[in-house]
Amino acid sequence: MRHITTTIILLLLLTATSVTAANYTLRRVSVHDPSVVWNPQNNTYYIFGSHRAAAKSTDLMNWASFRAPWQTATSDNAANSAAFTTPQVTKVKKNGVEVDLPAFNAIAWAARGGDGYTVDGNMWAPDVIYNKEMQKWCMYLSINGNSWYSSIILLTADDIEGPYRYQAPVVISGFQSGTSYKDTDLELVIGTQSTLPSRYNCYWGTRYPNNIDPCVFYDEDGLLWMVYGSWSGGIWMLRLNPETGLRDYDVTYTLTGSGDGITVDPYFGKKVAGGYYVSGEAPYIEYINGYYYLFVTYGGLAAGGDPNDYNNGGYQMRVFRSAKPDGPYKDASSVSAVFPSYLLNFGANANTNRGCNIFGAYNEWGNIVTGNYGERSQGHNSIIAAEDGRTYLVYHTRFQNRWEAHEVRVHQVFQNKNGWLVAAPFEYTGEQVKSADIATTQQVPTTQIAGTYKMLIHKYKLDHTNKETVTPVEVTLNADGTVSGAYSGTWSIEEGTSYITVKVGSINYYGVMIYQTLERTDNSTPAFTCMSASGVSLWGYQTQVADGIQSVTETRTETDADIYDLFGRKTVKPATKGIYIQRGKKIIR
Repeated sequence: MRHITTTIILLLLLTATSVTAANYTLRRVSVHDPSVVWNPQNNTYYIFGSHRAAAKSTDLMNWASFRAPWQTATSDNAANSAAFTTPQVTKVKKNGVEVDLPAFNAIAWAARGGDGYTVDGNMWAPDVIYNKEMQKWCMYLSINGNSWYSSIILLTADDIEGPYRYQAPVVISGFQSGTSYKDTDLELVIGTQSTLPSRYNCYWGTRYPNNIDPCVFYDEDGLLWMVYGSWSGGIWMLRLNPETGLRDYDVTYTLTGSGDGITVDPYFGKKVAGGYYVSGEAPYIEYINGYYYLFVTYGGLAAGGDPNDYNNGGYQMRVFRSAKPDGPYKDASSVSAVFPSYLLNFGANANTNRGCNIFGAYNEWGNIVTGNYGERSQGHNSIIAAEDGRTYLVYHTRFQNRWEAHEVRVHQVFQNKNGWLVAAPFEYTGEQVKSADIATTQQVPTTQIAGTYKMLIHKYKLDHTNKETVTPVEVTLNADGTVSGAYSGTWSIEEGTSYITVKVGSINYYGVMIYQTLERTDNSTPAFTCMSASGVSLWGYQTQVADGIQSVTETRTETDADIYDLFGRKTVKPATKGIYIQRGKKIIR
């Protein structure tokens, strides 16, 4: 979460909506910057967000809010002002030797950024993970301060719902002059310094990170990592010690690059995205079937609509991937997530389309995302490859005309045949298809695909200053494999799988064809979600099935033996049992 004023923060918490259908309900909550975690002890999903907002659900559809309390030496329900002043951990090991850890007061550090500071409203974007070695729930919390005087601290609890107690800082930013670095763990990491190293005596915002927005994860080898950062000098990564949950003081980083082009720093670790004060925050990494996927949200978090403030709005999730947890991360066009110089990367005036656009602001879609409730400024997401065999994208969204109100949404996510993530075009309402089913089963029979569809393309460079959204057009997926209507092209399904290719004009979009529930109803319909080789997403859902028996209009000579299915397609040998047309009459095969 980028620096914003308290005024905007107070506008965020408005009444959430709910949806009731015959077979499911959707009870929404407002949790800004939702980070999702699964608790196997009670089979419950939890989301933790900024300003102490949190919620839980057993089905990812019906959420109930709660607040996790803070713990100190004298209280199990401590005030914010007392919770982050005295760390419980006073010593750590480096090279096998026990050394003192500075008694870091996170609130006092943040207050160096300006007069009148209060921690209320500055507890941002926590990430919670269960540490197997510690057998503790670990909360990594951003304590934000102005002028980059921010820190990410570790709190632990025996129960996921708390109380959480402050353990120690993990990484600290803002020591850009004087001797302030003496109050951090900088010297513990890089050795005793007579003065602040000159590389830190700089304009912080173009070189080094604002230490907020953590995401902590285990890689496939069991190593523990933290990715973090917001705008400023980019997104960075550190190895953590699984025995303490803090940074691993035995892992060293060799300075690489110079000036604002530093990509590896002995204290901050390795830069994996952004830099030079390009927009980008809320990093989240999840391993899914062969790749580590990095999500970063570009743009300003507000709803937009202010022609005089370009940074007001334009929030949009972008996706990169890597075979290794610490990168390099690249998009579908093989462009690095790390910027070599400043480039405007969001909105109508953007001069780069870096990062796959999984989706952006859209409206007039289905029964709910319409009018004032069109979605916009979606982002600061988390994603979970869940124990149930499905992958879920969890994010907050603002709306077309609901001021700064925001709510949590959950969409199922799949991999297309090229291994890129595509998001289901509607909210998750209990659909049963699993991630592994896409490559091994055909969820929508070929005979049910032809029909009329609403289709939209999630383009880059939306004009958020005028609250632009993408809206659908009507097309027909014809039985002969062509696309007609507002767009022309072709479509094809890989028989026996759920992989579909939709060609619009000269561009191929690769995705999956599944059934989706049209919210507020129990009606399901064929729908597709695809992505082009340049990272543009395409969605579609069927509004009308093709007529049962279509006329055969081919110009070739028809023989008596020719057999057609109910969509007018010639078949030499019917692959499945059913009704077919031969010599102008129905036959059963």
